[in-house]
Amino acid sequence: MSKNVGLDAKSRSSTGAPPASYQSTSCGELPESPVLHEPPVAPSTPGWPGIPKCPEEPESLESPVPPVSEGNDDEKALKMLGGRNACQARNTARKRLWQLARDLSALEKKVHRELEIAEILVACSEWYRLSQPFLDPAKTYETYLAALVAALRKVRVPTGEGETIEKALKAVSKLSPSQLPMITGFPSAPDSWRRVAALHRELSRLCRHNTYFMSCRDAAQVHPALSYQAVSNINHALERLGVIKVVRVGDQRPNGKASEFRYVLADADRGLDDDERKVETHKGY
Repeated sequence: MSKNVGLDAKSRSSTGAPPASYQSTSCGELPESPVLHEPPVAPSTPGWPGIPKCPEEPESLESPVPPVSEGNDDEKALKMLGGRNACQARNTARKRLWQLARDLSALEKKVHRELEIAEILVACSEWYRLSQPFLDPAKTYETYLAALVAALRKVRVPTGEGETIEKALKAVSKLSPSQLPMITGFPSAPDSWRRVAALHRELSRLCRHNTYFMSCRDAAQVHPALSYQAVSNINHALERLGVIKVVRVGDQRPNGKASEFRYVLADADRGLDDDERKVETHKGY
């Protein structure tokens, strides 16, 4: 995505401080800041992609990412996330910032890029404005901003991803052997390989054929004989056989981000067609 010239200018002139209205509260908890600036606005580039719903989540999901569509611009969507995660009680800032980071991470996935600092500032400024009465008066806006940016690098499961893998595992567990993908070039592939391939296919379907995240530990649940090391080896084999493509290798550290994949095997296999899937979805998948 091309950077907006106006946005760059605003980013250079902004120190990341909240607007003047953020400076004082009725509680008188926050110290005055000698220099205050208006928060930068998110880029309004016409080419900013709309956010597809990935996956289709139930209305009860605690913090779904708001869609960006005509009449609901980028800045409003970012402010919505900041406001939704604002603190409602003391000693909740860490938890609410972490959920905001998960929401923003999901947003990054849906627009297929990392958010720019000016966009993060919009969400963080709204979060800070609404959370002020419940925040530690010894901590500045910049402290919370740094914590949010750091948390974005630590998110392993963006909002919605945990629900997605559970749905996919449940769906694949009910498939008969004849409904598993046929692996081109290896028709006699073992059931464990085909189950892992079916999990990739289901995750791709739930994410509307976009990329998706999957950890080897989660995928190991698809077959009783699998370990996370075995799933890692199977994924390498499936990539070589043209079933999947590794878009991004996961972080090799505890609680690091899971690997990102794309399912590329043509759906001319023996899996369920769309109509069958819709029927089974209504049955409780």
